[in-house]
Amino acid sequence: SKSFDGRPILKKISLNIHKGEIVGVLGPNGCGKSTLYGICIGEHNADGGKVILNNKELHELPIHKRAEAGLAYIPQQRNLFDMSVYDNIYGICQICIKDPAEQISTTEQLLNQFNLQHLRKLNASVLSGGERARVALSRIMINKPKVILLDEILGNMDPLIIQDIQKYIVKIQSLGCSILITDHQVQNLFNIVDRVYVLGDQSIIAEGTPSQVIRSSKAIEQYFGKQNI
Repeated sequence: SKSFDGRPILKKISLNIHKGEIVGVLGPNGCGKSTLYGICIGEHNADGGKVILNNKELHELPIHKRAEAGLAYIPQQRNLFDMSVYDNIYGICQICIKDPAEQISTTEQLLNQFNLQHLRKLNASVLSGGERARVALSRIMINKPKVILLDEILGNMDPLIIQDIQKYIVKIQSLGCSILITDHQVQNLFNIVDRVYVLGDQSIIAEGTPSQVIRSSKAIEQYFGKQNI
């Protein structure tokens, strides 16, 4: 639960994510999705409730300790360093990995995995939205996270680019990572998620598979609208 200046934003929200599962979070603007993510990563303190990962309570830990425990986050604004694609990845490897040889090998491995080798010398500022998303995804895998929070990573992209990024998200899932993802385009999520939570009235108004939540009367009334039925 979370309130700001006496205004309730989240009321007893409870979500579960299983290993290797992709879970979507949908809801109208202002429903509390960003606040939920902020509580998970430690940007905000919850008024009540716990954040638990692998039976370890995280809600009293600072942000960097939550990252060490396996929680990763890509915000909607993917702020890359003003340097080359290679250095964007290598710089994080230098912080997270002690062995210099492993820093280099991990960087090269991620450049290959996320189809970035041909972009390695380019400054991140000239990349397209899809390319920036691939760099962000590659960097987040350096710490071998257990759970990844993705905030509208598919936003403002052309359909073919969305399909490409979806493939990389599923590829990360295949490595055993759990993923919590938000997006305003319902179909973008429904194509890749195993389950969905729909937020409304500061609480969860529907949950289940995409085919289940699309039939929820509350979710239709407050978010999907009847044109999707």
